[in-house]
Amino acid sequence: MPSKKFAVEWTESAAADLRGIVLYIAENSLQNARQIFAKIKTECENLEKFPEMGKVPAELEALQIGGYRELVVAPWRIFYRKDTERIVVLAVIDSRRNIDDAVWKRMMR
Repeated sequence: MPSKKFAVEWTESAAADLRGIVLYIAENSLQNARQIFAKIKTECENLEKFPEMGKVPAELEALQIGGYRELVVAPWRIFYRKDTERIVVLAVIDSRRNIDDAVWKRMMR
């Protein structure tokens, strides 16, 4: 029996995160920017068949906030949640940044 396939959808803010990362890297190397873009997109596409492959973010687990997972494509953390039929990519955040600062900046957009 084939496994269920989930649709992977990106929020506007997650797409903006990825766009910002790629544009920043492209300032120095278009080739590296393309490679990073492809790597992040491929990892997220893998969620179609393996939605549980990410881990529960430690910060959210400590606060007992469930339903969210993350993939790590070093140095970025890709936050997502699984719904019944889809995976929703919520954010792509540089792991070298303080997560609280990144969330605060997102709320201030």
